[in-house]
Amino acid sequence: MRTLIAVGLDLCQLEATDDAGPDKLALGGRAGLTSPIVQDDQSNGAVFGFHIRYQVLPILVLEPNITFSKYGDPDPIEGVDLGISGSKVSAFGIDATLGNAVARRGFKPYAVVGLGFYSQSNDDTDVYEDAGTKMGISGGFGFGIGISPKFDLDLRGQLHVVRAEEGGSKKAASITGGFTFYPGGN
Repeated sequence: MRTLIAVGLDLCQLEATDDAGPDKLALGGRAGLTSPIVQDDQSNGAVFGFHIRYQVLPILVLEPNITFSKYGDPDPIEGVDLGISGSKVSAFGIDATLGNAVARRGFKPYAVVGLGFYSQSNDDTDVYEDAGTKMGISGGFGFGIGISPKFDLDLRGQLHVVRAEEGGSKKAASITGGFTFYPGGN
């Protein structure tokens, strides 16, 4: 296990540079698919969002973000149609990526962890309307592909875990693709 961690940190260090310059700030967006985990009241849906990236250290980037998800209608349970549509989720949070060097060309793998506030609603029922905003965590892996010093393409997978009113948690996995623009990139 130590060897795996050491190799991962070495790879991150290879991607990092100490001369980040004015390209520490970036804007971006992403979209993709989200899938609830062990939830019969939702099915797969879509997710999209926007983020601002700020390089704190050569291999540490903070990403304040806002995302919106719309889950699909639930499948019938034991032949019974629930008669409701999938929920909508809005989230505001901050992610930290370790290893994704900014404004550089090439392949840039990274790990991501995040903390956010999630608000869920459903037009067909008020079950979630009264639940309010819940804190959640996320984590995953991804990679960026620097196509120029000003643009990156990004692909990431994340697991989101949000505390539920009844004491458990709601979980979802998402896979998104997007872009990042570095206004100060050379």
